[in-house]
Amino acid sequence: MPAESNRKLSQIGAQRGIKTIMKNKVYLLPGTMCNQRLWHKLFTCAKADFASKHSSEEQAQLEFVHIPIPANKNFEQLASWLNEYFQEDKVYLLGFSLGGYLASYFAVNYPNRVKGLFIVGNSPCTLTPQEMSQRQELLNFITANKYKGVSHKRALQLLDSSNEDQEDVKTIKKMDSELGVDELISQMTFTTERDDLLQAMSLLNIPMTFYYSEDDPLVNVPWLLELKSNNPNCHLVTTNGNGHMLPLEKPEELQLLLKKTLCHIT
Repeated sequence: MPAESNRKLSQIGAQRGIKTIMKNKVYLLPGTMCNQRLWHKLFTCAKADFASKHSSEEQAQLEFVHIPIPANKNFEQLASWLNEYFQEDKVYLLGFSLGGYLASYFAVNYPNRVKGLFIVGNSPCTLTPQEMSQRQELLNFITANKYKGVSHKRALQLLDSSNEDQEDVKTIKKMDSELGVDELISQMTFTTERDDLLQAMSLLNIPMTFYYSEDDPLVNVPWLLELKSNNPNCHLVTTNGNGHMLPLEKPEELQLLLKKTLCHIT
C-alpha cells in the first residue's frame, strides 16, 4: 500500500478513535554461520516496545522477515535470487556482517528494488589479505579434518571483550552447529571473494545507515568514512566497544535506532 494511502488511513482511524497499526517490514540477511537465532533478542525488544505503547492511537510495528542465505551461490547469483524472492517493488534491507555485504551488493545491482539499507557490522569492500588467508586456512582444515564446530575461543573473539554473557557464546555455537560443516564450506568458498563497492555505493540515491562498534576489527572504518564523504545519503552510527555480534549484544540499541531510521523512510 502506498505511503500516502497509509497516512490517510491513519488520519481516518485517529478521527474515529480507532487504533491504527503501521507495519514497517524489514528483511533480515544474517552473517556467516548465523541463522534466525541471531535476531531473537531483536524480535523480543521490538515486541516489548510495541506492547509498551499499546494505548496510543497510532502504532508503528516492525515486521521482520529472516532470509536464510542459499548455499553454493556467489554474490551475483545471490543477488539474482533475491531479486526473484522479493514480491514487493521495493524493500528495506537489514544485513549483518556477510548479510550486510550481500544487502549492499544487491542494492548496487538492483537499485530500483531497494528503498533503504541498514548495515550492521560490515563495510562493503574486499576482505583484508589476513582475513582471506584465515578463511583459506579454515577451508583447508575443515576439508581435511572432521569439523567439530566453532571453538569457545573464536566465539568469544566475536563478542565485546567486556561481554561475560555465556548465553551469547552458546547462541553462536548453536547457530554454527545447526548450520553445519557443509554450510561453512559453502560460505568460505563462495563469499570470500568480494568487490569493493565504494564507487557504486557513492552513487546510490537511497538512505543508508551503518551501525558498528567503534573498535570492531572486522569493520573498515576509513572505508566507511570515505563513503560518507562521497554520499550524503550515508549515515554512520557507532557504539562503544569492539563487539561484532551487535544483534546479540545490543538488541535494544539496534531496535531503537532501526525504528528511528524507518520513521524517515516512506
